[in-house]
Amino acid sequence: MKKTCTTLLILLILWVNAMARATPDTVFKLEKQPLMDTIPTGWKIHAGNNPRWAMPGLDDKRWTDFDPASNAVILNNKGDNFWLRLHLIIGDSLKTTDFAFMIEQNVASEIYLDGKLIKTYGTIAHQVNPYNPHGFPLPVKLSAGKHLIAVHFAACKYLLKYQDLGNSAYAFNLVINTQGNAEINYAETADTENQSMGHNLLLIGMFFILTITHLASYLYYRKQKAHLYYAFITFILLFATYTNFAVTNQHSALITFWLSTIATVGFIGFVFLPLTIYELFDYRNRVAIKVILTFSALTIPVIWINTTYAFRLLFYITPLVNATECLRVGIWALKHKKRGALFVVAGSFLFLSLLVVANLIPGNWGEALFVLSLISLPIGMTVFLAIRTAITYRSLEIKLVEVQELSHQNMQFQLEKQQMLAQQNTILEEQVIERTAELSQSLASLKATQTQLIQTEKMASLGELTAGIAHEIQNPLNFINNFSEVSRELLTELKDELSAGNTEDVLAIAGDLDQSLEKINTHGKRADSIVKGMLEHSKAGSGTKEATDINKLADEYLRLAYHGLRAKDKSFNAELITHFDESLPLVNIIPQDIGRVMLNLFNNAFYAVQQKQKKAGSVYKPAVEVSTSIENENILISVKDNGIGIPDAIKDKIMQPFFTTKPTGEGTGLGLSLTYDMVVKGHGGNIQVTSIEGEGSEFIIQLPIE
Repeated sequence: MKKTCTTLLILLILWVNAMARATPDTVFKLEKQPLMDTIPTGWKIHAGNNPRWAMPGLDDKRWTDFDPASNAVILNNKGDNFWLRLHLIIGDSLKTTDFAFMIEQNVASEIYLDGKLIKTYGTIAHQVNPYNPHGFPLPVKLSAGKHLIAVHFAACKYLLKYQDLGNSAYAFNLVINTQGNAEINYAETADTENQSMGHNLLLIGMFFILTITHLASYLYYRKQKAHLYYAFITFILLFATYTNFAVTNQHSALITFWLSTIATVGFIGFVFLPLTIYELFDYRNRVAIKVILTFSALTIPVIWINTTYAFRLLFYITPLVNATECLRVGIWALKHKKRGALFVVAGSFLFLSLLVVANLIPGNWGEALFVLSLISLPIGMTVFLAIRTAITYRSLEIKLVEVQELSHQNMQFQLEKQQMLAQQNTILEEQVIERTAELSQSLASLKATQTQLIQTEKMASLGELTAGIAHEIQNPLNFINNFSEVSRELLTELKDELSAGNTEDVLAIAGDLDQSLEKINTHGKRADSIVKGMLEHSKAGSGTKEATDINKLADEYLRLAYHGLRAKDKSFNAELITHFDESLPLVNIIPQDIGRVMLNLFNNAFYAVQQKQKKAGSVYKPAVEVSTSIENENILISVKDNGIGIPDAIKDKIMQPFFTTKPTGEGTGLGLSLTYDMVVKGHGGNIQVTSIEGEGSEFIIQLPIE
């Protein structure tokens, strides 16, 4: 019996403890139908993320009390995830009533009712995306009796820390009303916000027009910097008004925060207001504006210390300080009798008065006066600048009349001057006719001289070609003469062997004779091809482009130039180095012209190494290097020597007609000039020259592949 009683006593104690744990210490009771939005009290908060905390049977007595008007618990906790719980009792008289929750928040949340998820606002998983429903009614079914409202939310703590800039003080706030009252209240709020948005649209349009007007005035006349500065002011007001318009029904707390922050910090730009006044009155003492700008810039870090103070400093104090400076400069201008000073003083005083009164009067009237203060100064300044511009235009009209009178006087003077000039022109025309006749004779003589010089240059080239051809032909002629002597000796031997009747020896000698005659024929044809080829290259030509082997042309003219110089100076020797690209295609060129170009460059190269050899002696080894290649659809022909080089002072002159460094009688100065014309003008190519005095030169001819 004792054991049974003991067991019953223990069970009774456990049941009492369980009941004590299940019964919350704070319960919000709703006994009668609310006439207005009701803010429930008794919220409990706990950091962490445990889905079991949405269940009604959880003991939350040790959870921290939560006040929706304060975010201290959230900011002081290291975590970002939190749970809220509210125990709610609905009276029996309300069992048939339809309810609605209205939520304002700067977090992402999941709303649970009696352990069941009924709504999600924003995104909690991975990256938190806060969402503010702005009190949009959320219909809920609440029967008579006990209920549990649980909220899991993830907070962006910097949104809560700098909440004043986002214009919302709540991390999470929930109010309860009947569904009908909630929808009516929300509709009335929406109508009010729509009216506010309409007013904001009007302000946006006005500030936009003012910004464009002042900016256009500045761009039309850049010296009017006052218009530029004031365009900045109206743009700041335009952006601030647009921000107010954009965030009215904006559900993203992040966008609301950043737009509001940028607009608030942008109020530093009110320093352009005193700058506008400075520019209007040519005020040079700008110490005050530097102090104001420093003060405004130092206000920005205050955002990270106390957002309320920073918001008030930037949004109210900064415009107030700048307007005060405008008033001070306006009074200075009034004392110095500056035009329009009284207007500026009156406008600044009105702006200051409205701004101060707006800060003193709470509610809608204060906001209306604040908006009126922001509107009054831009409109007033625009009117003032318009009047000032109109006065400027009037003065310009007066000056225009004066200019027209001066222009008329100038016209009379010009007529007299023209008569005098007509007489002088007659005299000058007679003198010009005489001088023109003399110049024509001189020009004809000059052209004849130029023709003779060009012909001389061509004959000189032809002479060098002839010397080269003679040397080229000499080799096959020597072979022909030698084998002719050998053939005569073989014929004599053949006769002797025939007389002796040695048939085998006769046949052998006949074979040798046949070989000798074959070699004579071969070298004869070689001499014939040399003569024909050289004459073909040296003749005037028809000027028609032909498909030409650049490598073969360069090799022939290199040997001709070398042998031509050796014909004049037997002691001259030079190393000929060739690097011909065998993959070059045939190029459409005028072979006679490009041949002359190569001959000129080769002759100049041999001349350069010959002159250096005379100075350096046997230690120096002359060398001329010729190479061909293809690059970017162009044929490159390089002629390089290790001769005396070209001084820097004359590099720009070497292509000029009649310019030469050779002694008198040894050159006409037309070689490189004609070379340039034939390459650039005749073939659309290019010539590049690199040279180091005393070390050598390189000429690169660039010919397009057509």
